[in-house]
Amino acid sequence: MSRIAFLGLGRMGSRMAARLVAAGHDVTVWNRTAARTAPLAEAGAGTADTPAKAVAGTELVISMLTGPDAVNEVFLGDHGAATGLDGDALVVEMSTIGPDAVADLRKRLPDRIRLIDAPVKGSLPAAESGELGIFAGGSRDDVAAAADVLATLGKVQHVGPLGAGASVKLLVNIALGVSYVMVGEALTLADRLGVDTELALTALESTVISPLIPHVRAKLAEPGPTHFSLGLAEKDLRLALSAGGVPDGVVSGAHGRFGAAARDGLADENVSAIVSHLRGT
Repeated sequence: MSRIAFLGLGRMGSRMAARLVAAGHDVTVWNRTAARTAPLAEAGAGTADTPAKAVAGTELVISMLTGPDAVNEVFLGDHGAATGLDGDALVVEMSTIGPDAVADLRKRLPDRIRLIDAPVKGSLPAAESGELGIFAGGSRDDVAAAADVLATLGKVQHVGPLGAGASVKLLVNIALGVSYVMVGEALTLADRLGVDTELALTALESTVISPLIPHVRAKLAEPGPTHFSLGLAEKDLRLALSAGGVPDGVVSGAHGRFGAAARDGLADENVSAIVSHLRGT
C-alpha cells in the first residue's frame, strides 16, 4: 500500500480520502479547517497541521481544493506542500482549476517533483462509491504510477499531456452549467405561458437534456443536501471563459446567470438552485 498525503477535505475530498483510508493506504490528511480531519483520524488516517508536514515522507500527494488560488496557497504559500515534498514524490492535482493554473503550478514546483492533473466527473454519491470519472493529464509513466491508487476513487482515463485533464473537465462542466440554465429558462417560459411544471418537465424528457430532468424534478420537490454547489459551477464557467471560451456565447450567458444567483446568496446551494432562481421562486 502507498503512503499518501491528501490535501483538502471539502465535500468531495473528505469522501475520496475516506475511500483511500478504507482501502488500507497510509494516508495523512490536511485541511484548512482542522476539525474536518477528525472523522478521518478516527478511521485511521494521520493528520498534519500544515501542508508541508502532511506531504513529508509520502510517495503520492493528492490535492482536492476549491480553485486556483487555493492550490497556489496550499502548495506555494507559507508552510506549503512544495517545501515538504520528497524528491521522488508524485503530485496528483484533482481540483478543477483549468489548464493555465496547472501549467503555472508546474512552473512553480521544483523540477524534481512529478505532476499530473486528474480532475473528476461525478458528485458525492460517486465519490462515496468509488465511481468517479477521472480525467488524467500527464506523462504515461506518471499516470501509470498513480493508476492503482486512483482506481480506488474511480475509472481513470488518460486524456493527454499535463493540462489535458483540466481542459477536458472544463468541457464537461460547461455542458452541465449551460444545461441547468437551459432547463431554468425553459421552465421560466413555461410559467409565463401557463404550462404546468410537470407537463413541461415531461416534455423536456424527450429532448437532448433528458438525463438532467429527473435530477431537476427531484430537487424541485425536495432540495436536500448540496452535492455540487452553485458557487463552484460559477467558478468553473468563469475558468472556461478565461481559458478561451467564446466571450459572448452561451457559456458567457450561463456564467452571468450563475453569478447573479451567487450574489443573491445561493453560492452554497446545490447547482440546481439556478432553476428556481431563474424562475424567481
